[in-house]
Amino acid sequence: MRKIALAAALFATSLLFTAQPARTQDPSTVVSGIQKKYASINDLSSPFTQVTRIKDLDEKIASSGKVWFKKPGMMKWQYEEPWKDTIVSDGKKVWYFDSRENQATEMEIESVWADSLGSYTIISILEDLDRLFDVRPAAGSADERGNVLLDLKQKNREQSKQVTIAVDPKTYMLREIIIGDIFGNITVIKLGTPEVNLGIADSFFSFKKPKGAKMETFP
Repeated sequence: MRKIALAAALFATSLLFTAQPARTQDPSTVVSGIQKKYASINDLSSPFTQVTRIKDLDEKIASSGKVWFKKPGMMKWQYEEPWKDTIVSDGKKVWYFDSRENQATEMEIESVWADSLGSYTIISILEDLDRLFDVRPAAGSADERGNVLLDLKQKNREQSKQVTIAVDPKTYMLREIIIGDIFGNITVIKLGTPEVNLGIADSFFSFKKPKGAKMETFP
């Protein structure tokens, strides 16, 4: 169950106006605004909360922490609650540290994302949204906070997950990612107030194995 929640975070990484009411905005205008916004962003950090609902078990897994992204493909998810796990990628390899098992896993990025989005992170995807995805308004078009809801379907590929993003209609910043799988499980990742263009060093996205931790490597 824990791995379902972490897998959702990994999938989310491979994908982040005017003051008119969100319901009246043309989707192409929103997509254009998103792409212009994220073209101006080289790196980003944000607190996040993540809730995964497991349908068959009627169970909810909640977690929180902080996430960092840097173009083109670097990321770091630092979980703080309820466990201090880490997912980090330098754009070539992905590492996952399980704090309870004190075990690290290293994988080639192609083995994690066996598709054309493997070298992307969220801010890169949002800069290139209309080329990578077919985008359409989601049911209702806006959430209760007025964020614009857009459904994403990767072009020219079968997609086993349903992906919806919520975007602030005034700033075009990503606020929420909703991921549903074929089993009916749903993960919602909400981003807090972001900090952008911090000049994060590439070395921040390298993995340092904690003392005494076991390491497994997969091709």
